[in-house]
Amino acid sequence: MISPSHWTLYSRKLATKIDNPRSAGHFTEEDATERGVHFASGQVDKILRFTWLVDQTDGTILDCRFEAFGPSALIGAAEVAAELLIGKNYDQARRITADLIDQQVADRPNTPAFPKEAYPFLNLVLEGIDHAAAQCTDLPLPQAYVAPPAPMDIGEVLEGGYPGYETLTKEAKLSLIEQVLDRDVRPYIALDAGGVNIVNLLNDKELIISYEGTCTSCFSAVGTTLSYIQQIVRAKVHPDLVVIPNME
Repeated sequence: MISPSHWTLYSRKLATKIDNPRSAGHFTEEDATERGVHFASGQVDKILRFTWLVDQTDGTILDCRFEAFGPSALIGAAEVAAELLIGKNYDQARRITADLIDQQVADRPNTPAFPKEAYPFLNLVLEGIDHAAAQCTDLPLPQAYVAPPAPMDIGEVLEGGYPGYETLTKEAKLSLIEQVLDRDVRPYIALDAGGVNIVNLLNDKELIISYEGTCTSCFSAVGTTLSYIQQIVRAKVHPDLVVIPNME
């Protein structure tokens, strides 16, 4: 169980979500009928229930509500998940992980938003998502997703880039970029069953990347996905970096 003292272990962003859960509530099948959309419900025992309104043409979750009857950690995890789900399709929803939920409300990189005692509640949220997604499998999915799932914000921006970036060796620069991709890019692209690899770093400024999986045929590989990757590496590594995809 989560004791009151664990409030001090929550991130500030998570505590704010718990204090003001904007997605609390529920939808009904009548709501879905009135809006001409698909209704899905994912319930875990008697303590958690998600209700979704889903676009019948492409499986996109248009809106999400949750009902949680448990400790603050469960409410916080469900609130973060609900915000993350909106705009994703049900296939992307099934790939959401506990780490991704935690990362949405982490105040600082490598500092968990949830204490370890809260992990069982994160798993309950994932179970609820799976149950709701299972009610959507008859809906069609687009052959290629237009945009990758993106976080609610990009987090900390390092003004001027990573300290001492220019003085690092090429190997150290590549290692730093790999860390940033692992933390801030790859978890989101993985929701689309895709991946991204570093091919080379030219002239310290041109980052050549290649895509894996669905990203290789996705229109956003040279659009929104590319723009997001460049935004992240400029914010976390160096503001002059240019990301160039190798589409061969």
